[in-house]
Amino acid sequence: MLFGATTMTFFRRPITEAVEILAECGFDCVEIWADHAWDERSGASAAELKAVLAKHNLQSTVHCPIIGINTASLNRGIREESIRQTHLAVDLAKELGSKLIVIHPGSKFSRLEGDEVHWANQVDSMQKILGYAQEQGVRAAVENMDSDKEIVSVKNWADLDRLFADCSSREKWVTLDITHLKDTAAVLSFIEQAGPHIAHLHLSDATEQKMHLGLGQGTLDLKQIASTLRRAGYQGVCSLECFVPNSDEQILKEELAKAKALFG
Repeated sequence: MLFGATTMTFFRRPITEAVEILAECGFDCVEIWADHAWDERSGASAAELKAVLAKHNLQSTVHCPIIGINTASLNRGIREESIRQTHLAVDLAKELGSKLIVIHPGSKFSRLEGDEVHWANQVDSMQKILGYAQEQGVRAAVENMDSDKEIVSVKNWADLDRLFADCSSREKWVTLDITHLKDTAAVLSFIEQAGPHIAHLHLSDATEQKMHLGLGQGTLDLKQIASTLRRAGYQGVCSLECFVPNSDEQILKEELAKAKALFG
């Protein structure tokens, strides 16, 4: 198993510097956040990113853009621009030779938004995104989103499976974000149901009130989750998405050590 972390941990620093820091912390893989890569002040070109990854012999994944993005927006202009930018992130993943790209489904603007219209937009956009990724030879792993939000329509494996079916997608790759499920039983159920379709893991702890906590700071049974993933044959990247106070490198090193202990 490879261990990674997102460049967003160091979003206020140039992304190439963030990659350097993650290498120094001992990670095998870096999740390149598209918003960070494209930032006017701290971003970098694909060539620059490829060079710094190669310098440290790091593998990579790419996370789709999320700032101001909603691929299921009722506003057609926003929806189309969100799809366009997600396609650009797929291109970035291809240029970097990344293992995969993490894709966020869209959400409702309001809980009052009609289910049928929302789902039609969700499916139409995801068909275009998944189709484009397949054309480019990039594995797209769709992420389960916040389980406690009414405006979210893709929360668990059943939602993801329905989305893939409605998109007529021949591939069903998912990113399991355990903090979004907030509950150990829900995570274990997801692993049991999704099994071989889990292509990527976002690891952090959670309580009923908070997400993306440091490992051991929440109520998830991380040991049981890790052992269940091992039994399911998961061999992908374990990518940390913990909140790191003040982007403290020492804290991040400690989180990496805890993650390795869980899967050791």
